[in-house]
Amino acid sequence: MTVNSVANGLSNGVKTLHERRFQNDKAIPVAWKLDPSLLSGLKLPPETSKNNLIELDLPRKSGILSERELAISESYSIDELLSGLAKGSLTSLEVTTAFAKRAAIAHQATNCLTEIFFDKALDRARSLDARRAQGKPIGPLHGLPISLKECFQVDGIPATLGLLAYSKHVSTTNSALVELLTELGAVLYCKTNIPQTMMAADSHNYIFGRTLNPWNTSLTAGGSSGGESALVAFRGSPLGVGTDLAGSVRIPSLCCGTYAFRPSADRIPYSGQQSCASGSLRTITPCAGPIANSMSALEIFMKAAINGRPARFDPFVLDLPWREVAGTIKQKLRFGVVPEDPVFPIHPPVKKAVAEAIKLLEANGHEIVFLQPEECLVAKSALVAWALMDLDDKADRVVEAGGEAPIPARVRMREEMAKLDWSCIADVDSKPGLARLSGLTVKRNEIINAWRKLWQHHQLDAVIGPPAQNTAVEHDEYGIPPYTQLLNFLDYPACVIPFNQARSSNPPEEFETKAYQNAPKYNPGNLEGAPCSIQVFTQKMRDEECMEIAKIVDRCLH
Repeated sequence: MTVNSVANGLSNGVKTLHERRFQNDKAIPVAWKLDPSLLSGLKLPPETSKNNLIELDLPRKSGILSERELAISESYSIDELLSGLAKGSLTSLEVTTAFAKRAAIAHQATNCLTEIFFDKALDRARSLDARRAQGKPIGPLHGLPISLKECFQVDGIPATLGLLAYSKHVSTTNSALVELLTELGAVLYCKTNIPQTMMAADSHNYIFGRTLNPWNTSLTAGGSSGGESALVAFRGSPLGVGTDLAGSVRIPSLCCGTYAFRPSADRIPYSGQQSCASGSLRTITPCAGPIANSMSALEIFMKAAINGRPARFDPFVLDLPWREVAGTIKQKLRFGVVPEDPVFPIHPPVKKAVAEAIKLLEANGHEIVFLQPEECLVAKSALVAWALMDLDDKADRVVEAGGEAPIPARVRMREEMAKLDWSCIADVDSKPGLARLSGLTVKRNEIINAWRKLWQHHQLDAVIGPPAQNTAVEHDEYGIPPYTQLLNFLDYPACVIPFNQARSSNPPEEFETKAYQNAPKYNPGNLEGAPCSIQVFTQKMRDEECMEIAKIVDRCLH
């Protein structure tokens, strides 16, 4: 890429960014616009200044939402919303209006949305209310507003992925999951921001700009489903859907303090999305998964989607119903604990959260087995995974075709990866094409088999551990995601559960990396109050057990 092409691409990006922001501004009703005085007290610039937008309570102070709408968006669980919608004590129109208003406020504060189609959503809500009044509800999600990550295609709505090369694309079909959710009765009302190429942990691109973390605007909202988790954390959505290839529903959830579930691949429909990957090369299979503010919301989504026979819309989905396993789970469980990998050391607040979670599980009678780094192979899994994904260079070609420069988060990730010791794949590193793919696949299968033996040797029911080395960190500093990538590599279902917040000690705990180690910078003063989380996972296709065990863990922790 030439210097001139980069300059022209950035110029086009600035122009497109202004156009998109103008279009989104027009899509928000005037009555839903924030009074500038409400944001006048923010420290500027927000992306480098610590501002807690949750504590600011813009939805209440703005006067945009009625008291009933505030209650709907803040006080009702998703079970209560669906129950009210089914009985008629709540209408889809008022529920959709409440969350659309709150999404509009969230976007004005955090820049979390890419496409806004509130008008279409409100029309659909009216239609669903009419059907319910006639005694003809259309599914288990009847009338519930659901937000979507930018990559999902909705007929008549742009799907640009934040890429200049796709900036004029308007979808003419629906993604398989969109078809399914529509049939289940959901109301789709907005799409949410992502990183350029969806291969970074910072939701920033040259079309829509950067999404801010509502807990601390100087920290990343995570990626690649960062807009989704920021929106859910702000309670601008009762339930959002993201995608996950290396942790993309779990990373933004740990950054924004939400719940997330990464199912086994091919259980939730994934096909028909806008993509910048080569569809024919499925080295590590991505999946779609829910982001919400409760375990029950995650379970409701999984049950509804899987029992809706998604294979009717997606030929790759396994045509298997959701299994009810609540009565089969032992009351006292045996948990393995993922240790700190020597290559990827863990920040003090995350260590504290995991240690406290272990204490609470033990206090509730559960058994803990501390696994060893040489058993878990976190670093080796990350290296083999990234080598496999690097076989596909289409995303880089799409960025180049649009004349864009890589976003800083992608540059940072590449720089950090270059520092790692890649000797574990040295024997296949120089092999061409299929020979390289074959050699890497053999290494992956060896690690998958090692984990099979680990489960059997320790007789584990589930494993818990850190979802990341860190909480949310400063923008563009997240780097490599080894602790979430592990579960995509193994294709294990995994749940992220928010637990505690970062609290600095006096004096602050030191965190230093050695020459062979890799980690984001640790700035305890700026991370004060950042959400912490833990990760729970089970073996492949044990999604139902993972969900049930995560509910048990959640009850222990809260």
